[in-house]
Amino acid sequence: SIHGGILLEYASFRAENPEWKFNHLAVDYRNGNVYLGAVNRIYKLSPGLEVQVSHETGPDEDNRKCYPPRIVQPCSEPLSLTNNVNKMLLMDYRENRLLACGSLYQGICKLLRLDDLFKLGEPFHKKEHYLSGVNESGSVFGVIVSYSSASPDMLFIATAVDGKPEYFPTISSRKLARNSEEDGMFAYVFHDEFVASMIKIPSDTFTVIPDFDIYYIYGFASGNFVYFLTLQPEMGGGPTTGSSSTGREQVYTSKIVRLCKADTAFNSYVEVPIGCISGNVEYRLLEAAYLSKAGAILARSLDVAPDDDVLFAVFSKGQKRRPRQASQDSALCVFSLRKINEKIKERLQSCYKGEGTLDLAWGNPNCDVFFCSSPPGRVKKIRVDGSSRAQQYETVQAVENGPILRDMAFSSDHHYLYVMSETQLSRVPVEACGQYSTCSECLGSGDPHCGWCVLHNMCTRKEKCERSSEPRRFASDIKQCVRLSVHPNNISVSQFSVTLVLEAHNVPELSAGVNCTFEDLAEMNGLVEGNRIKCYSPAEKEMPRIIPHTRDHQIVQLYLKSKETGLAFANTSFVFYNCSVHKSCISCVSSPYQCHWCKYRHDCTHDPRTCSFQEGRVKKPEGCPQLLPADRILVPVNVVKPITLRAKNLPQPQSGQRGYECLLTIQGNEHRVPALRFNSSSVQCQNTSYFYDGMEMSSLPVELTVIWNGDFSIDNPAHNKVHLYKCDAQRGSCGLCLKADPLFGCVWCKGENRCTLKQHCPYPENQWLEHNGINSKCTHPRITQITPLRGPREGGTLVTIRGENLGLEFREIQDNVKVAEVDCSPIREGYIPAEQIVCEMGKAEKSQYTGNVQVCVGVGECRPEFMAKSSKYYYFVIPRIINLKPSRGPVSGGTVVNITGSHLDAGSNVSIMFKDQPCTYLRRGGQWLTCRTHASLNGCGNVSVSVSIDKAHLQKDLRFEYVEDPTITKLEPEWSIYSGHTPVMVTGTNLDIIQTPLIRAKYNSHETLNLCQVLSPTSMLCQAPELPISLARQQEVPERPNEFGFKLDDVQALMALNNSNFIYYPNPEFEPLSVSGVLELKPGSPIILKILFIIRGIFPPCATSLLSARVGGIEFSPGVVHITSDSPLSSSAIIGIAAAGALLILVIVVVLIAYKRKSRESDLTLKRLQMQMDNLESRVALECKEAFAELQTDIHELTSDLDGAGIPFLDYRTYTMRVLFPGIEEHPVLRDLEQVEKGLKLFGQLINNKVFLLCFIRTLEAQRGFSMRDRGNVASLIMTVLQSKLEYATDVLKHLLSDLIDRNLESKNHPKLLLRRTESVAEKMLTNWFTFLLYKFLKECAGEPLFSLFCAIKQQMEKGPIDSITGEARYSLSEDKLIRQQIDYKTLVVNCIHPENEKSPEIQVKVLNCDTISQVKEKILDAIYKNVPHSHRLKASDMDLEWRQGRGQRMILQDEDVTTKIEADWKRLNMLFHYQVTDNAVMALVPKQVTAYNSVNNSTVSRTSASKYENMIKYTGSPDSLRSRTPMITPDLESGVKVWHLVKNHEHGDQKEGDRGSKMVSEIYLTRLLATKGTLQKFVDDLFETIFSTAHRGSALPLAIKYMFDFLDEQADKHSIHDPHVRHTWKSNCLPLRFWVNVIKNPQFVFDIHKSSITDACLSVVAQTFMDSCSTSEHRLGKDSPSNKLLYAKDIPSYKSWVERYYSDISKMQAISDQDMNAYLAEQSRMHMNEFNSMSSLSEIYSYVGKYTEEIVCSLEQDDAARKQRLAFKLEQVVAFMSLES
Repeated sequence: SIHGGILLEYASFRAENPEWKFNHLAVDYRNGNVYLGAVNRIYKLSPGLEVQVSHETGPDEDNRKCYPPRIVQPCSEPLSLTNNVNKMLLMDYRENRLLACGSLYQGICKLLRLDDLFKLGEPFHKKEHYLSGVNESGSVFGVIVSYSSASPDMLFIATAVDGKPEYFPTISSRKLARNSEEDGMFAYVFHDEFVASMIKIPSDTFTVIPDFDIYYIYGFASGNFVYFLTLQPEMGGGPTTGSSSTGREQVYTSKIVRLCKADTAFNSYVEVPIGCISGNVEYRLLEAAYLSKAGAILARSLDVAPDDDVLFAVFSKGQKRRPRQASQDSALCVFSLRKINEKIKERLQSCYKGEGTLDLAWGNPNCDVFFCSSPPGRVKKIRVDGSSRAQQYETVQAVENGPILRDMAFSSDHHYLYVMSETQLSRVPVEACGQYSTCSECLGSGDPHCGWCVLHNMCTRKEKCERSSEPRRFASDIKQCVRLSVHPNNISVSQFSVTLVLEAHNVPELSAGVNCTFEDLAEMNGLVEGNRIKCYSPAEKEMPRIIPHTRDHQIVQLYLKSKETGLAFANTSFVFYNCSVHKSCISCVSSPYQCHWCKYRHDCTHDPRTCSFQEGRVKKPEGCPQLLPADRILVPVNVVKPITLRAKNLPQPQSGQRGYECLLTIQGNEHRVPALRFNSSSVQCQNTSYFYDGMEMSSLPVELTVIWNGDFSIDNPAHNKVHLYKCDAQRGSCGLCLKADPLFGCVWCKGENRCTLKQHCPYPENQWLEHNGINSKCTHPRITQITPLRGPREGGTLVTIRGENLGLEFREIQDNVKVAEVDCSPIREGYIPAEQIVCEMGKAEKSQYTGNVQVCVGVGECRPEFMAKSSKYYYFVIPRIINLKPSRGPVSGGTVVNITGSHLDAGSNVSIMFKDQPCTYLRRGGQWLTCRTHASLNGCGNVSVSVSIDKAHLQKDLRFEYVEDPTITKLEPEWSIYSGHTPVMVTGTNLDIIQTPLIRAKYNSHETLNLCQVLSPTSMLCQAPELPISLARQQEVPERPNEFGFKLDDVQALMALNNSNFIYYPNPEFEPLSVSGVLELKPGSPIILKILFIIRGIFPPCATSLLSARVGGIEFSPGVVHITSDSPLSSSAIIGIAAAGALLILVIVVVLIAYKRKSRESDLTLKRLQMQMDNLESRVALECKEAFAELQTDIHELTSDLDGAGIPFLDYRTYTMRVLFPGIEEHPVLRDLEQVEKGLKLFGQLINNKVFLLCFIRTLEAQRGFSMRDRGNVASLIMTVLQSKLEYATDVLKHLLSDLIDRNLESKNHPKLLLRRTESVAEKMLTNWFTFLLYKFLKECAGEPLFSLFCAIKQQMEKGPIDSITGEARYSLSEDKLIRQQIDYKTLVVNCIHPENEKSPEIQVKVLNCDTISQVKEKILDAIYKNVPHSHRLKASDMDLEWRQGRGQRMILQDEDVTTKIEADWKRLNMLFHYQVTDNAVMALVPKQVTAYNSVNNSTVSRTSASKYENMIKYTGSPDSLRSRTPMITPDLESGVKVWHLVKNHEHGDQKEGDRGSKMVSEIYLTRLLATKGTLQKFVDDLFETIFSTAHRGSALPLAIKYMFDFLDEQADKHSIHDPHVRHTWKSNCLPLRFWVNVIKNPQFVFDIHKSSITDACLSVVAQTFMDSCSTSEHRLGKDSPSNKLLYAKDIPSYKSWVERYYSDISKMQAISDQDMNAYLAEQSRMHMNEFNSMSSLSEIYSYVGKYTEEIVCSLEQDDAARKQRLAFKLEQVVAFMSLES
C-alpha cells in the first residue's frame, strides 16, 4: 500500500476551462518554477503547481486564411473569435525571458519576462515574424544556440508548413535579439538573393503527395550540431506514388536531421532514416524522444564515456500509421549520439566517393526494445541497463484520463517528474520507495533509486538513510537482505525459558544491543556474539495465551529489535507445539513435532521421560493400537450376532482399568456393547441384536468405535463401519428381493409374499426363491408404465418399460421384448434388473397400427407364468410438418422457431436441422415443436428445414431465411429519468425480424431491461429501462449507465452501443395544484403544473377532473380540478331575470325588516358558529400542514437516532413468551424442575409420537370441560416442547389443520370462517408456529417500520395535550380517545440535568405547560434515555421533579400538594402553568424524598397521586382487556373529591347547561383525526408495504409463509374449492389476522417499550385498517359508519390491491421442497434449542392427562395405529410412574 506521505508528494493543476487544453511545458532548472503553455493562456506555476501568474494570449478575431495577418493589413476573409494554441514554449535563460509562440496571426510569438510574465515584446509586422500557420500544438520545435557571450543567441526553428511552403520555411535559423522590442528579432541569420539560413520544401513535392508535411517531434543541440527528429511521408521511387493518397495508405518514415550550428547557409544539412528492428518487426514511426547522459552501467554496456549524450526514442510498429495516432505496439530504443554521428560520417564519405545516395542503410543502431501498451494517463518506469537489458519496474497513474502529452520534464532537483494530459498537469515523485514494506519487495522492485535501510527497517533513497555509508547498514542488492535462522525452531508449550541461538547474516554491527520479541507475547534482551544472538523462549507466565486448543501448533514471528532505533529489523518463524491436543495415537505420532503416545495412559506428550517403556511408549504409527481394515461387516436387524474385528497392538487393560466395549451410534443414539479382547490382534463385540427406525433405507452404515477403560478409543484408520440391513425395506417385489446383495442372504418367501432372511421364512425350502439357488426366477412379471406410447413406423424409438420382476440378468430379456408385435431390441445401458427395460423399436409394417407390450423373462421356451403383457397400448403414427413461423431471423441466431404439424410429440428423440446446422430443440406438443436457431455458418440466405423423429425423416419444402443482423442508427431522445419508462424512438434496419426486442441498461453490474414495440423494419418504440440506482443514492446530478444497448435475440453487437450518449436525469417532483388539493377553473383554461427539476421539457399529458400526471415510471396526483361552466343567455332573458330579481329583492327586504328583530339572537349564534366553522376550517388546514412539517423533521431526527442506536428488540425467549402466554410474567416453562421424574421422560417420548399426539389433542378437544383458554394453553405448551423438533411440529400442525378443514367443510359452515377465531388447538399452534419462524423477519425487516410507527404515534400524541386521567388526547386516531374541546396550551423547552451525571451538558426537552408533573417526568426520562430499552430506565414513580431557580432556590413539583386547587368537589392535578414554570427553566430528576416542604400529608398523596392512574393504565394482559381497564374517575372515598386534569368526565351529570351546548358541536373536533392520520400516513404505508411485499430491504420472503400458503392451496385443490375469495380469506386468516394484527396491536411483544392507553387506541385503529385490507368483502360506508373505518376508507382499496398482489406473487414463486423446508426448520430448531425447559412444559401438559386419563386411554384403544404401537399401555405406565413419584 502506498503510504500517506507519498500521496502528499503528488500535486496537480487542472485546466480552468475544458476548452483551454494544455500544450507545452518548460521548467526553470535554476529555481524549479514551471511554465505551462495552454490554449489562450500561459501560466507560471510554483514547483508544487500552485498558480503564481497567468498571462492571457487569446481568443482574438482572426482567420487562418489571412496572409499576411490582419493585424498587418486588412483582410477580406470573415473574422471570428479564434483560440490561440500554444505551439512553442522556450526558456531563454540568458535574457531571463520566455518565448511563447501561438497559432494566431499565422504564428506570431510573444516574449514574456520569466518573473511575472510581463510582455516584453510581440514582433508581428515583418514576414519573418510569422513562423507557421499550423494549428496543432506539436508541430513546431525550437532550439536556442549560443556561441559566445558577445554575440546574441540564435534560434533554430523547425515547423510543419500546412501546405504553404512558399510562405514558411520548414527549418530556419533566426536572430534572437537582446532587446525584445528590436526590429531585427527573428530575422534570418543570413539572407541574400540566392541563399539564406533556411530550407523550404520544394513545391513540386506537393504535386506528388498533396498532403505532404514534415512533423517535428523533438530537437536538441549537442556539440557543434543541432539535431531534429522528424516524421514525414516517404517519397517512394515508382510512378504509383502519385496516386498514393487515393489508393494505398500513405507510408511514413522517421528521420534524424543534422545541421552545423555555425552553418548560416545550411549547406551542412543532412537527414538519415532512424528506427528499430526487434525480432523481425520493424518499428519506424517515431512517437517521442529525449536526450540524456548515460549512467555508469549503461555507458559500459554501450561502450561510451559516462558523460556522453544518449538519445532515447519510442517508436511504434510499422509505417502505415497516421502520424501522432497512438499505436498499440511500441518499442523503447536507445542510441549513442557518437555512433549516430559515425554512421552519418560513413554515409557522407561513401556519398562523396559516388557510392549511392545520402540515404542511410536501415540498420539497428544499438537499440534496446521494450514493448508497452499503456492505458491512458499512466507513466511506465523503465530501467535501461544496457543495449538489450531493460526492465519496467512500476506503472503510475499520473493523470486521471486522456493520453499523456510528449512534453515531460524533471523538477530542478530531479526528485519529481512533471507529466501532463490536455486537461491536467501532475507532479509525480521519481521514486516511491516508501510503498515497499520488506527488504525483498524493496530490492526486488528494480527501482534504481531505492535501497533498504537495515536498522530503520524501511525502503528509502540512500541519502535519506542515517549512516548509510557504514558497512551493511544500507542494502542495495537483494542478496544483501538480512537473513535470520533460529535453533531450535520449535518447542513444546510446556517448555519454558529454553536457550535459543539465532544466526543472522548481513547484519550491521550491533554494539548498541538487540532485543528478541515473540510477537506481543514476550520481549527480552539478546546476547550478541558476532553474528550469533542468544535469547530465551518465553517464561511460564507469558505462555498460556498462545496454547491453541484446536490446532497442535502455533507459528509466532520472532523479531530482532535494534536498541539503537527501537525497530524490528529481522524476523523468522518460530513454532510452539502442543502434543496434548492429539487424542488419538496415530495423529499423535504422525505429528511433525516430537510427540510420543502413552498407550496405557491414552495420552500424547512431548517429553519421553514422562512416559516410560513400561507405560507403552509408542513412536511410530505402526506401533499404535488400531483396528485393521475389514470387509463389509453386515448385520441384519433384530438378529443376535457377534461382530469380530481384526486389530493390532491392542493393550491389555492394567489393574484397575476397565475392559473393552463396542460403541455403535445408530440414528444418533449410542449403543454400548461389551466386547472381548482375545489377544493383541483380535476383539469381538458380544452377541447383541440391533435395530433402526424406518423402511426408507434398506441398509444403514453405522459408525463403530472400540473403546476400553470407559473412554479410551482404539484408532480406526480404515473407518470400518457396521452395515445394518433389513431384507424387506425397499424390496416389495420378488425381483427387487433377489437383486439384493447376495451377502445379505435375503430370500423371497413365497408363502408370505415378502423378502426376508432364510431363517425367518416359516415355509419349507422349496417355497423360497433365492439368488443363484435352484429356484431363482421370479414368476408373474408385471408392466406398470410405458413411455412413450406413440412412435413412428420407421422405428428407432427408445421405449422405456417399467415394472416388477423383469428378470435379473440382461440375457433373460435380451430377445424377449415385443411392442405392438414389433421386435424391440433391449439396450444394455438402460436395463435396471427387475425394474426397467429400455429397448429400441424395429421397423413396423404398413398393416400394423397398435398393440400391447409383451415381455417374456427367461432363456429359451417362454412359459406363461414368466410372461408380462401391458394393459396400455402402443400406437404407430405418421408425424407430419406443415409450416414454420417466423420464416426469417438474424444471422446471429437466437430466433425461436415454431414448427406446426401433427403427431409431433411421438417417439423419443427429435432433431431439427437448418441445412447442415442444428436448431436447438426446446419443447413440443402434439401439433407443434419449437427450437432456437444458431448463428448461420454461411451468412445470409435461405436454408432448408428438416425434422427427424427417431428414424422418421419428415420432409416438406420448408425454408428459413437468415437476414442481416439489425443495426441501430439513432435513439431519440438520448435521455430518460432515473425511473425510466419514458418513450425512446429507435431507428435502425431489420428491426422487424426480432421477436421480443428488449432495451437494456447496466449500471454498477446491475442490469435492467424494458420492452420495445416494433413499428416497422426501420423503427421501434421502446420504454427506457430504469437506471438501477438505489433510492438513497438518487442525487441531483445526471448519471450515465456503464452500458446501454439492446437485447435482440443472439445479436451480440448491439448489447452495448459504443457511440451511445444516453444519460439519466433525476426524477422530477410535482407541486400540488393548491393547498386544498382542489383547483376551480373555467372551461378552456390551461392547467399549470409546477414540476421541479423539469429537464429538457418532460411534459406530462393532462386530463381534467381528478388530475394525475405521469412522467416515465412515476405517477403523481396533484389534486382535483373543478370545471365550472358559463351558460350563455340571451340579453332579453337577462333583462327579464334582472327585473324578477329586483322584485324578489324588494319582497325579501320587507320580510327581512319584519323578521329582523326576532331573529337577531339566533342570527348572532349562527354568525358565531359560522365564524367558528371558518376558523376551524382554516385551523384544520393549518394544523395539518404544520403537524406534518413538524413531524417530518421530528421523525427525521428520530429515524436518524434509530439508525445509530438500533431498535430495542426483545430477545427470542421474551418475545415468544409474550405471544404464547400473554399476561403471564414468570411462566413455569422458563423454570427448571427440582427433579425430573422418569414418568415425565416417558411422557416426552409419547409426545414425540405423532399417533399419540394427534389422538391426545383430538380427545382433549372433544371434552366439554376443555375451555378456549385451555386450548390456547395446550397449543402453546406443545410448541414449547417441540421447539427443538420443528420438522415434527410442522408435520403435526399440517395434520391438525387438514382435520380442521375437513371438519369445517363437513359441518356445512361457510368455508370463509376457517381459521377466523382461535377455537381449536391447531389454530393457536399455527399462530405459535409463525411466531417462532418469523422472528428473524421481524428483526431484519418488519421490525423497523413497526417501531417507527410506534415512535411516530407516541411522538405525535405527546405533541398535544393528553389527559392523564381519561387518557384522551388532542392528537388521536381513535374517536374514543379524542379530547373534544379547545384546550389552550403552549410548548415550553426545559433544560434537564442528567440524573446519573450532573456534570454532563443539560438536555433540552419539549414539554407542554398543561402537562402534569408525572407527564413531564416521563417526557424527561424519554429524552434522557431515548436509546435505552424501557426496562433498563429509571421509573418516573421513583423520582421527584426539582425546579432549580436562580441563587440556589430549589422546588419539588408534584401532581398533588398543598397548593392543589379544589373547586366544588373537583380537584385538578397540578400542571406546569400551575407552578408558573417559564420557558428554558432548569429541571432535575432527583430520587424520591419522603417529605417535601410543599407536599400534602402523605396519606392523601399516596392515594390520589396521578402515578396511580398511570399504574392502572399500565397492563400486562391481553389487548382486549384494555378498554375495561381505563380508569373511571372514582371519587376519593374519604373526601368525596373527584380528580380531573384537562376534561371533566361527562358521566357525572353535574356539568353546566353551557357545557352541554358545547358538547353538541364537539364532533367538529373529529377533523383532528384526519390531521393525525395524514401525519402518520407515511409510517402506516411503510409498515403495510413491508408486510405485503415478497422481497423487501434485501431480505427474501420467509420460507414459512410460502410453505403454509402452498399447503392451504393444496387443501383447497383437494376439496375442489376454486373460489378465489375463499382461498384469499384462508390465507388472510392464517397469517395477517392471526399473527400480524397481534404484533401491530401489541408492539411490546416485540420491543422493550411501554405502551400507553392512547398509543394502544391508535394502534387498534391501524390494526382494524390492516384487517379490512385483508378482507375480500366490500364495505358499504355511510355517515353512520364508525370513524376509524371512514378515516382509512380511501386507502383501503389500494392496500387491498397490495394484499392481492402479495398473495399472487407468493403463489407464483417456486414451490419449496420438503427437503429444503426441513433443512430450514432444523436450522431454526438448532438456533433456539434451549430457550424453554421442555420438562416443565411436559409437566404442565401432563396436568391435562391427569384430568382426562380415562377418555384419552379409551380413544387410544379405539385407534388402530395406536393399538399397534400399544400406546394406551404406555400411557398407563406413565400415569403409574407419575402417581408413584408424586
